[in-house]
Parts: sequence; structure tokens; C-alpha cells
Amino acid sequence: MIDYQHHDAETLPEAVKNLYTILTLLRSPEGCPWDREQTPADVSRALLDETYEYIDALDEQDIQSCSEEIGDILLNAFMITRIHEESGDFTPVQAINSVCAKLVRRHPHVFSDAEAADSMEVLDLWNSIKENVEGKKSHDDDFFSRVPKSLPKLEEAWEIQKKMRKVGFDWPDIEGVLAKVDEEHKELLEAIENIDHDPLHVEEELGDLLFAIVNLARYLKISPSVALHKSNKKVRTRFNKLAKRGSDRHIPLSWENVDVLNDIWEEIKSEEKIR
Repeated sequence: MIDYQHHDAETLPEAVKNLYTILTLLRSPEGCPWDREQTPADVSRALLDETYEYIDALDEQDIQSCSEEIGDILLNAFMITRIHEESGDFTPVQAINSVCAKLVRRHPHVFSDAEAADSMEVLDLWNSIKENVEGKKSHDDDFFSRVPKSLPKLEEAWEIQKKMRKVGFDWPDIEGVLAKVDEEHKELLEAIENIDHDPLHVEEELGDLLFAIVNLARYLKISPSVALHKSNKKVRTRFNKLAKRGSDRHIPLSWENVDVLNDIWEEIKSEEKIR
């Protein structure tokens, strides 16, 4: 047993030290076997999960849960940092020093004499510093080399489109984006008519439609992953209500009852609109 007594911190430095100390103890030989087995890849997945849980809490305006989920995000970020420190890769101080220096370097309009009148000029400054000061340029043979291949595919499409926009390859207005979505939808429908002869073409056209939808999301400044996450949550909630009402009315969830189940689905949707 590790002799450790927790006391709530009163300052940010104390709180950060407490969290990192506890994680260090959990990863120690006398600590928790499960925590010792975790790898950066393992914890990274948990970090993504906790981020979406924070988004849920934020969407529900549940401030107490927001605080809890932010704590979980910090826990996972610090756990990853601790694992790297154990491996001799870098220390938490080095990681924090690096990001602090980067923030100051990339905000010369705040910490130096550069000027930026609006957010677009800020982004131009930011990107210029990344490329010309930090040397983070694309490889000559791959314009998208700075886009991580490990990104979830919706985010990868988003980042590819952002890179293209920076060199002027973008629609001048949303009408062009909407027209492209309509065009890709029609091409998908045409491909589906010949799915028996060329199923791979259907897959290609479906991918093109998804890419166009992500482009629309980018144009609207809406994260496609967050939007889909919220839709998933909405469908789960509605379907659970449907299953409950079906059970209460002795209507099994089956193909034979699909018409009446659809009626219940529309009933639930109507109630949501009234609220």
C-alpha cells in the first residue's frame, strides 16, 4: 500500500502537482497493474472518448459535468506525458515549455510589434510563422504531408480541404459547395443503378459525396465529427423512447410492425419539436 493522503489544492500549481503525483504513484511498481499496462495509444483513445463526453456535457449545459470531464481530459493528457517521461522521451516541463514558447512565437501581434486586424490576418500570421520560422512545410512530393494520416477520416478530409483553401483552391461562396454536394449525390445514384456490374464505383462515388459533405461542414464552420456525434446521440435517444413505447403498447420491434413503429417514431419527433 502506498502511503498517500489527498488534500484539495488551492492553487493551480498545487492542483497540477497533485494530479501528476497521483499518476506517477499509480504507474509505480507499488501502484496499479492496469495503469502500468497502459500505453500512449491506449490512453489516446481514452482521451478522445473523454473529449466527446465533455462535448456532450457542454451541449447539455451541464457545468458540473463539464468540470468533471475536463478533469478526465487532463488526467489522460498527463498520463500520456508520464508514460513518455518514464521512457526518457521528454518531461512534462519540456512539453509545457515548448507549447508556451510556441504560443508566444505564433502571436507576434500580441507579444511583439506585428499587426493583425482580424482573425483571418491572425491565421495568416500563424501559418506564415509555422512555415517560414518553424520550417513546418509540406514535402516537395506531397502537398498534404503535414496532414496526419492517423486522423479519423472525417477530420483528415477537413484538413485536406483546409490546405487546399490556403492556396485559393476553394469555392467562392456556399452555392458552389451545395451544387457540388448535389452533383456528387446524382453521380452516386447513377452508380447505384449499375451496382451489380461495378460495386467499387459505388464505393468511390459514396466517398466523393462524403468528401463534399465534409466540405460543406467546413464552409459552415461546423465540425463534421461533432455534428455526426450529436446526430448519433439524437437517434439513440429517440430509438430508446420508441423501444420503450413499443414495449408499453405490446408492439415488438420487428419488421412486421415497421409501419406502426414508424408512426411512433414520428410521434416522438413531433413531441421534440413542440419542446
